[in-house]
Amino acid sequence: MIVENAFDLNAPIEQVWPVLKDVPRVAGSIPGAKVTEVVDERTYRADVSVKVGPVSVNYRATIVVEEIDDAAHRAVLRVDARDKTGRGGVKATVTSTASSAGAGTHVDLHTDAQISGIVATVGGRLIEGVAKQTVAAFAANVTRDVLGTSAP
Repeated sequence: MIVENAFDLNAPIEQVWPVLKDVPRVAGSIPGAKVTEVVDERTYRADVSVKVGPVSVNYRATIVVEEIDDAAHRAVLRVDARDKTGRGGVKATVTSTASSAGAGTHVDLHTDAQISGIVATVGGRLIEGVAKQTVAAFAANVTRDVLGTSAP
């Protein structure tokens, strides 16, 4: 499943980019996610709770930074998450690209995910809806908590 999202932040790219490439800070701004262990400078473990329609799951995830391109403001993360109760998992590659947008920053997110188990049974439209809500909340949290500026 491919999910495309985008959002704008009221802060210059020089302020936004260091935040977007900092996995613990990013995870802390995603509703239901928390980095629980820093394995090394490119590998993290996290707990992620998600509700998709009538289904709630708690994942144990490993996040690996595949690429950070400071010149292009591009980050590629690989996520391998397993439901803690054994009801499925998610394997995803998430690519974020930031670009200047006037005085602010535009961020594009491209997620290529393979979802198995109970969450896969609820259907793509619900999953896409949850993804859009999560990205909107993430953008608001980054804006408010991390960048200290007003919401877009």
